[in-house]
Amino acid sequence: MKKRQPEQFEFFEQIADLAFVNPFSRERESADCRVLNGTPGQWDLSRRSEKIQALLRERLQALKPPAEFRIGDYRGRVREIMEYAWLFYQFHEFQDRFDRFIAAQERAGDEPIELPFADEVTGCFRRAGFGEADCAKYIGLFYQLRRGFLFINSSVSGDCPSIVELRMRLWNHIFTFNPHWYLDYLIGRMEEFSTLLLGATGSGKSLAARAIGCSGFIPFDLKRRRFRESFTRSFQAINLAQFPASLLESELFGHKKGAFTGAIENHPGGFARCSPYGAVFIDEIGDIDIPTQVKLLNVIQDRTFSPVGSHERQRFSGRVISATHRDIEQLRRDGHFRDDLYYRLCSDVIVVPGLQQRLRENPEELRPLIGRLLKRVLDNPDGQLVARIEDRIRETVPQHYSWPGNVRELEQCIRRICLTGDYRGAENARSSDVGTAFRLAETGAEPGVQQLLQQYCRFLYEKYGSYEAVARITRLDRRTARKYIVDPS
Repeated sequence: MKKRQPEQFEFFEQIADLAFVNPFSRERESADCRVLNGTPGQWDLSRRSEKIQALLRERLQALKPPAEFRIGDYRGRVREIMEYAWLFYQFHEFQDRFDRFIAAQERAGDEPIELPFADEVTGCFRRAGFGEADCAKYIGLFYQLRRGFLFINSSVSGDCPSIVELRMRLWNHIFTFNPHWYLDYLIGRMEEFSTLLLGATGSGKSLAARAIGCSGFIPFDLKRRRFRESFTRSFQAINLAQFPASLLESELFGHKKGAFTGAIENHPGGFARCSPYGAVFIDEIGDIDIPTQVKLLNVIQDRTFSPVGSHERQRFSGRVISATHRDIEQLRRDGHFRDDLYYRLCSDVIVVPGLQQRLRENPEELRPLIGRLLKRVLDNPDGQLVARIEDRIRETVPQHYSWPGNVRELEQCIRRICLTGDYRGAENARSSDVGTAFRLAETGAEPGVQQLLQQYCRFLYEKYGSYEAVARITRLDRRTARKYIVDPS
């Protein structure tokens, strides 16, 4: 082995540090540029990765060919740095093949498939002097890193500050803010860390939840040359708003045949379907009643549950992700949501920004959003079509439109423009009603107090997206505010 020069050691130390930087952070771009002696904005992440990998290959070759790397040749701090630098190199060498494998596994569904390059990647680790346990651990980590990056990147698009922050938060939630801690202590042991996602309806909370739920650590079985399970099975979603209160417990905990009228067979709930390597996503958790909250709290605390109609105790080992569009703090103040359950759900609280906020921060974010959403209609949308749709939106939708339906509304806006060439959001008509009411007052056709209050409540609801916000601003009881909004007669 050739003697290491001080500048070589400094380079490998930079690479070792780089391996632990959040790839979605501004810090990562700065760190990449320091390695490459470049400037921020000079290259995108993909190009920076290619250039760093080529440079790292060259520097490793200067010591000895990468295939002849032996971790036992190093001691102390140098060993730690060279190990991380070598892992960084191998991860990027196999990155594209992991991407293709993830796509293949998604097509295959819930049955885990064989890793096609298992012999090659395990051979690299064994030749480098890694033991069986470390070999399996790092292959599992490589797989998790690629899933985490791909799912976050595909689920959360945009460059405005709030979206950049969201991607960083999701990555940290999967791998923690200190990856050294994750690697040394928490890998494969994240089930105790819950997530509470907040944000308006249609903002993308379910996509953020799926990115977390499909990116957990899944052990690699060296003998079978496959991972213990498919990530497609690891995410179990339950939208509580879809079920009447009488069926919520069954959807969460399952039921036994004959437990109630209509229970004609055993039914596994979300907690039973969730694997030890996965997560259960409870959407619209702000809508559940207090008795169900108590039972849910007990499951999360004790990690055991019983199906409806059974005394059998079953074990739950996955993560819990929950979400609500409602004002959770107001629910707690009003006694509609238990504090003890809240504190079990909020290891991390992540706010998903609404579309209005995103466009306010960066109006140019509209075009790439249109492009992504249009892919659900066309496989490869033409850039000219995207530009034309953007022009129609800017022509027909008011500049400061609040997009109460968020990204989901934008998707329907795109479809409607494709059909009619025009879009008038619900808020346009409703908010104009408020202005109409006041214009009537100015011209002498004076509306009554009730009519003004109805219009004002509807206006506030479209603006803030929750009955709680309307009740707080108007100082009305929530039920009264809701009545004015949904049943103004």
